[in-house]
Amino acid sequence: MNKFFVFFILTFLQGNNLRLAHDFYDNRIPKSIYTYKETSSEIILKESTSYYKNGNISYKVEYDANGLNSRKTWWHNNGNKSKMITFDAGKIDGIWITWSYEGLKISERFYKDGLMIKERFHQK
Repeated sequence: MNKFFVFFILTFLQGNNLRLAHDFYDNRIPKSIYTYKETSSEIILKESTSYYKNGNISYKVEYDANGLNSRKTWWHNNGNKSKMITFDAGKIDGIWITWSYEGLKISERFYKDGLMIKERFHQK
């Protein structure tokens, strides 16, 4: 019953967006939140976000209207980014960046149609 009550509170409309919290840690931090956009004919998943127990973001996926083009981002549990990857038509396309736990950029990889075309490493 408690989970349903908290779930109900965290499910709300923001303009044409619906945010749905799914499962909770014992400290009431949501484990994940899904954001949907409502159009006149359908409801589309726009973003999914997962959280660490401390409330910091763990993982976020941002989708386009078709769900194939997206940006995926991961974070370390200290709040610093871990990696970011962009996709087009379901394939890695664009940039893939990795960061250290301390927040320093480690590498950048550049992709086109799922194939790596260039890689660059950064000094620590």
